[in-house]
Amino acid sequence: MLGAFFIILVLPLSESLSSKGHRLMALSVACLILWVTEAVPIPVTSILAVAGQALIGSATIRQAGANFISPVFFFVLPMFLFAADVRQTGLDNRFALWLLAKSGTDARKIVLAFMVGTAAMSMVLSDVPACAIWMALALGIFQRESLQPGTSNFGKALMVGIPIAALIGGIGTPAGSSINIMGLAMLSDLEGGEVPFLKWMAIGIPMVILLIPISWYVLMRFYPPEISNIRTGIAENSQGQRPFSLDEKKVMGVFGIVIVLWILSNWYPRELDVTMVALIGGIALFLPGIDVLTWGDASRSIGWEALLMIGGVTSIGLASRDTGLTTWVVSSIFDGIAGSAPSGCC
Repeated sequence: MLGAFFIILVLPLSESLSSKGHRLMALSVACLILWVTEAVPIPVTSILAVAGQALIGSATIRQAGANFISPVFFFVLPMFLFAADVRQTGLDNRFALWLLAKSGTDARKIVLAFMVGTAAMSMVLSDVPACAIWMALALGIFQRESLQPGTSNFGKALMVGIPIAALIGGIGTPAGSSINIMGLAMLSDLEGGEVPFLKWMAIGIPMVILLIPISWYVLMRFYPPEISNIRTGIAENSQGQRPFSLDEKKVMGVFGIVIVLWILSNWYPRELDVTMVALIGGIALFLPGIDVLTWGDASRSIGWEALLMIGGVTSIGLASRDTGLTTWVVSSIFDGIAGSAPSGCC
């Protein structure tokens, strides 16, 4: 990490890149190596990304700290709260069992049901909770069917298909991924433009509907299930489910209102900011009369590492804009593409 930092620092990159941008590039590469290799804990690298900007003089600690706390941070936080409530009340299992009961016992249809369910959850929750919910169900099926790890094509198709479906589902709505919110925030900050929630869905949901069947078909070609029928008792479990509990109804009510407000933000973007609506929905889970989540349960469910990493990445990203590093990188890429094009092709 230190080697990469000093190598970039002494390289003569370009006269068009400021000295602050040059030093920030060295810090960014060093942090990227640490995040990927986890040579130090991810939260520590995230803090280094902020403190390092002041140490190398590319930004003041006040500027770096202000960039750390972004709308993305405050959007992802309530999403972890909703995911915790969905798991705690059992709504995740209820939805999963219902969907799998509709798929029957055909192994290929079960893989498709897992992918559809994961993508649907990933549209409104973060990818990690959606994957965790469906992978837990998949492991239960593997145990009932006595499938051998590493040798079952059915198992490979499920374990590859679930994360792929989560990534695809994450593009369906702005709420599907923290990267979506980060992109919208930076677009608004840099260009002053807004992409309404409903307009995003008008593009994102058709993409999900198109990509899920395509990815499922490719998976079935690479990993055709070795068993044709899987009898797991899922249909019976779904039919014998208990009625909706009061807590389940409360969570569905709060989250339903949040989704409606997100859609209404298409017409009232300033009054119904997507991040603000998510925060109010997260707060509502703790209010008297609703009270479906305790802070102890919430704090154990929040991915603090992910939040700190989002803050570190956002801080470096905004600093890259302020120092001109972003402009230099984009210009270098497009200049390189233009230079590699055959003469006379345009």
